[in-house]
Amino acid sequence: MADTATVASGTHEETSAAISKIGDWVVAKHSSDSAGASANAKARGNYAELSFSGDSVEWIGRSGPSLGIAEVYVDGVMMKQVDLYSNQQTFQTVLFRTGSLSTNTHTIRIVRTGTHSASSTGNDISLDAFRVIDNAAPAAPRNISVAPARDSLLVKWDPSSEPDVVGYRLYRALEDGPFALISGSDSLSTTNFLDVGLTYGARYRYSVTALDSSGNQSLRGKLPSAVQPAPVTPPFRASNCPATGTKVSTLEQLRTAVASARPGTVILLAPGTYRGGITVTSSGTSDKPIWICGPRTAILDNQNVQSKNGVHLDGADNVHVAGISIQNFRKGIVISGSVGSSVADVSIASTGEEAVKVRYSSTDTAVLYNVIRQTGLAIPMYGEGVYLGTSPKDWCSVNGCEPDRSDRTVVVGNDIARTTADPIEAKPGTSGGVIRGNTIDAGGVSEVTTIVAIKGNDYIVVDNVARNGVGPSGFYASETEVAGWGQNNIFARNNVALLNAGVAIYVKTGANNVVDCSNTPAGQGVERSNVVCQK
Repeated sequence: MADTATVASGTHEETSAAISKIGDWVVAKHSSDSAGASANAKARGNYAELSFSGDSVEWIGRSGPSLGIAEVYVDGVMMKQVDLYSNQQTFQTVLFRTGSLSTNTHTIRIVRTGTHSASSTGNDISLDAFRVIDNAAPAAPRNISVAPARDSLLVKWDPSSEPDVVGYRLYRALEDGPFALISGSDSLSTTNFLDVGLTYGARYRYSVTALDSSGNQSLRGKLPSAVQPAPVTPPFRASNCPATGTKVSTLEQLRTAVASARPGTVILLAPGTYRGGITVTSSGTSDKPIWICGPRTAILDNQNVQSKNGVHLDGADNVHVAGISIQNFRKGIVISGSVGSSVADVSIASTGEEAVKVRYSSTDTAVLYNVIRQTGLAIPMYGEGVYLGTSPKDWCSVNGCEPDRSDRTVVVGNDIARTTADPIEAKPGTSGGVIRGNTIDAGGVSEVTTIVAIKGNDYIVVDNVARNGVGPSGFYASETEVAGWGQNNIFARNNVALLNAGVAIYVKTGANNVVDCSNTPAGQGVERSNVVCQK
């Protein structure tokens, strides 16, 4: 005896625990059988029985020159005698099919009669599988909701309680336009979908259907809608700098003002050349930040790319550096262990290593509308334009062997060219950042092949324009050094041009990275991505 639980739609092989096979059944293996084998009943009165929930059921088995006659019962009523004889052996033959049944639970039984036709040489009957068919559509999904999330719209719904639902299909309409399938040819196995690459300020409507194992699709669920909100740039531009404050015109005055800075301090640099850099250790607050501002003609110039930082925010929170120029330092701006600080509208040029480095678990940093030129003049392999986090090989020396969680960095609107290493790189350990609207020329890159390297998690990379990438990949989201990173990143509306054949956006597969079809590749032989794009 077998476990005679009621089964739902689908193909149930003769080995299924749900099929009761009474008597002497012998396995007959053949590659042409469903799942490679069937079973033959060897004695009169032997039977096989299945309880099922569906509109119809098929008995599948072999026919052949040595097979006999069976009786088929549905819900205890003899429906038909079936002669399995044929002059040649056939496989996966539909030997019996019911008509349309009620939606109740039913039972099918096939019985060996021990008789055969005059042409047959044997009495056995064959069971390969029972196929339960369900023609009833499942109920529509319930509690569908849509809300802004991660520069996208997140659609969610309740899972279906019907046992044969195998997935869902998601449809979207722009404003009052027609609905189109956006979830792809395969049904969704999850009950949520992050719709990326949408137009800011536009309203979208959604509907969801359920799909069962028989291919039946439900009616569409509730039609919620939401507007894709435009992103908000942090208000730390040079134009946001207060007009009044402590005015300085020499390096000594600047350093004195920095040393005595307190929450709410505003330091205004006069035009001129300041022969050295500054280190800021005082913090502002979110409502009373420290500002260090000036025109582009206020220039910090070290005249030596082998040493020193132009501006170092060392454990200083809520400090905003805006508008000035920094050149000829080892590093342009370094933000270490800071919360809520920014660098905006700054010209950073001729650095020995990185132009902007955000490290040591600095969080909520904004890198906005800066012009970056000529990095890596001392050590080309360290010549990133914007570098987020710390290399895993240095975690133990600088962070107690823990990841550098420099999270939620916003890198927006920067003009980056002639870097020797990645124009933008986010290291493993970092997460939740936004890389948006940057213009990048990778023509000077010599130490790497990527333009934007995302090795952290949960980044949004949108609306960037990049050119002169050497390939074979332009934007990159993966991580080989540390497991668990290079995941859950979004790429949408980027234009990526490569000089050689390759892929504009390469992402690690199986890591929930999403490449939207709105990304545009450019260059001969350049494909959009190594994965199928979303929508």
